[in-house]
Amino acid sequence: MLTGIERVTARRVWFVPDFVVWGLPSLGEHDYLAIEKVGAVQSVFYGSATVGQVEQEVSFEQLVDHRGNHLPSSLGAALVVPRSRGSEAVFVVGRESSSGFKIARDPASDNPVTVDLLIVELGE
Repeated sequence: MLTGIERVTARRVWFVPDFVVWGLPSLGEHDYLAIEKVGAVQSVFYGSATVGQVEQEVSFEQLVDHRGNHLPSSLGAALVVPRSRGSEAVFVVGRESSSGFKIARDPASDNPVTVDLLIVELGE
């Protein structure tokens, strides 16, 4: 069994500098229903569409830390903390998975945003 200090120091941490975020937040997927009448024929359409932009999907294995090491392909209960280099807002969309995360920038920003990422493996 781990003591308190061992639990804190047993976590793996990576610092990924200069990561470029181009993704924009979406408003989610919405169902729709449409009725069309052409002449005497009526048609009903049902579907689903994503409203908004596309978040940037990032897998851990494609990231390189400040020492030049590639991150592992899978992390146990990862936490990603983005820190913007400017005044633009950047945020993680949803929850991190064991293989990656989604990230997006503020839609008010006209250009991609450069950030530093702190990634902490919290463990199971």
